[in-house]
Amino acid sequence: GRWQNLPWVYLTYAERNAWGDIGWSEQYWDRYWGANSGAASASGRVFGGTYVIGDSGTDRCLVGELVDTYEACKNASDEYQLAFPGDLFPLGAPVDDLQGTPGCHTQDRVGFQFNQASITGRNAGYTPICKFNATLLGGFPATTTTTGPTLPPGVSESDAVPPAMTTCYQDLALSQQDAVRLLGYSIEAWHACMDPPRCGWPGNVPRVDAPCLEHIDYLEAKYNLSAPWSGMTFRTKAALVDLGWDANGVDWSNRDIPESYAKPFSGQPPPTGLSRKEREAAEFLGYTEATWHRCEAASECITRTDRLERKMVWNWRTSMASGIRRRLEQLGWTEDSWYEGEPPALYRFKWDELRFSERVSAQLLGYTKDVWEGCEMTSCVVRYNYVINKYAGVRWDRLKIAQRSAWTMLEHNEELWNSGGQMSSRLFSSRWEELSPEQQRQARFLGHDHGTWQGCNMEWGADANTSYVPQVYGGPFRTVRVLMTIERPFSEISGNVYGQQVSTMPTSFVEVFERSVARALFCGNPDYKVYPDGARGDDGGPLCKLPEEFERQKRRIRIVSLREGSIAANFIIVKNQTASELTSVFLYEALARQLQSHASPISQDIEFGKFARVATVEEVPLSNFSPDERDQALHFETMRGSYNENNACNLMFDARQGVMRCVPTATAGPTATAAVGRSPERSPAGFGVAAALLVLWSLL
Repeated sequence: GRWQNLPWVYLTYAERNAWGDIGWSEQYWDRYWGANSGAASASGRVFGGTYVIGDSGTDRCLVGELVDTYEACKNASDEYQLAFPGDLFPLGAPVDDLQGTPGCHTQDRVGFQFNQASITGRNAGYTPICKFNATLLGGFPATTTTTGPTLPPGVSESDAVPPAMTTCYQDLALSQQDAVRLLGYSIEAWHACMDPPRCGWPGNVPRVDAPCLEHIDYLEAKYNLSAPWSGMTFRTKAALVDLGWDANGVDWSNRDIPESYAKPFSGQPPPTGLSRKEREAAEFLGYTEATWHRCEAASECITRTDRLERKMVWNWRTSMASGIRRRLEQLGWTEDSWYEGEPPALYRFKWDELRFSERVSAQLLGYTKDVWEGCEMTSCVVRYNYVINKYAGVRWDRLKIAQRSAWTMLEHNEELWNSGGQMSSRLFSSRWEELSPEQQRQARFLGHDHGTWQGCNMEWGADANTSYVPQVYGGPFRTVRVLMTIERPFSEISGNVYGQQVSTMPTSFVEVFERSVARALFCGNPDYKVYPDGARGDDGGPLCKLPEEFERQKRRIRIVSLREGSIAANFIIVKNQTASELTSVFLYEALARQLQSHASPISQDIEFGKFARVATVEEVPLSNFSPDERDQALHFETMRGSYNENNACNLMFDARQGVMRCVPTATAGPTATAAVGRSPERSPAGFGVAAALLVLWSLL
């Protein structure tokens, strides 16, 4: 029905090429489809007394002048409907199309159209509408007719049908399959055109209702980045170029996927979303909304995680294409971290916390939001089966270095692993809540969560006695004061405690202490890793995976005093200022755990490691008073500090006994009397104590 009575000349350039690949020619097409079997062709028709349809494929009028305003075109369309009801669609809204005839015209023998573009690149399939003056012409132009084409002698209409028209989709050449899809046919629709239908479904193509991931597998096999660019059909290459691949195939060989693949398939205008041209190219290649977005809404997150992990096994130097390496480097991977399997610090961020360029790189590598965030909504049983299968049959020495470090932190070792697998760690007899935050983080890295760690028994330990809660004044969001005792001679730092350079301690110990502890708490360095020469960054300096976070929060570590003996450092961890910052209590507990491990960030710090490995910490209360007692003490100190040597005599004033130690004089009297009613100059001692209390109070 779509092609019936439609002359070859009215087909678009792409349609003529596609039908040509299937085997049609203009002569056979017009004869078979009855392109001229009805009335006269549209070209040459006169209507409304002043309008004539010009010659197809031109952008000018041989008779009269081109109708060049929308209003005049609307009038011409109305007149044509009166003269030839139902023959062409009436005029719609104006367009701005660089591929159509300018001004008023008919489009592909379909209907009237007005093109606002004044310069266009193609006129085939478009016919101008012209307006003439009958008086000047001396009459009306003659309406022309076009007779149908004739077939060569001995050729019937059935012989004119190309063999491909009765060939099953799977038996067509690849270029013909492309042509079928370009013309808008699905496999089912192509087979339905045959009378009687006789074609089965292609064995290598998933059915329309097949699982989404089967369609992904088909598309990845069809457009295999390992296959040569030159081996694809020209229509496939044209569609890929429309999506951003370069025409010479350099990006293809480097697997440098264009950023258009990270754009939303629909719902967003370009450049945020796909343009019309890009979406048409994607649909021609076989993508749908679901497959374009990696089946995020149509498949299990853990399944996609497992598929991605199995795919990302490239060797950094040999089998990894440059385009993939570039995207991995944008996410923070290096050759060493890739070899060790240690995810960059960026992987600790939520999807929405990533920069736009980082999300694009992650998407092009195959991540979706839920996979990046660890499949938080996956059911416990599905995740449990995944993590069991992930390590089943894998020997200790075949684990990545980062995985071995994570399992070591979970109290595993090679002997236990090789004899009983992952479940042989005694920590699996502990509830999730009994793991330290660092152990929980490593368990998540390995694939576990709260549920899988407890064998999906979420009731385990639910009746544990939690009635005892130690009372800590100041609450969990308080500033924490800490005493770190370092079992090394004070003489190691005494030459440069606050900044004087000496050969043994060229940098202030206070500065080294504050920035080293801050690095351990805010840099996101590996929880458990032994470095041959300390934790160093690419520049040779101390390692810090999250430098921006370090710079933002390092202010929270402040030395208060240093005492001799061994080295006794009194310092404070300032309370968090925002909900996103870790509390000082959490940071103190994390620091205490780090000091117990030789492979922790602070023990591996190149500036402070030798001190950390012989250090312990304990919390020192800022005050032993309760909040009410602190208020009373502060009030009393404020009152006591209001007296000095000039007005302290008023403390002995007793009106009942007639005692008045402050004797009024011409000079002293007013001063002494006035001191009772205002705040005098405070004594140095009183001011010091009060100021100290106020400072500490502000930190609580």
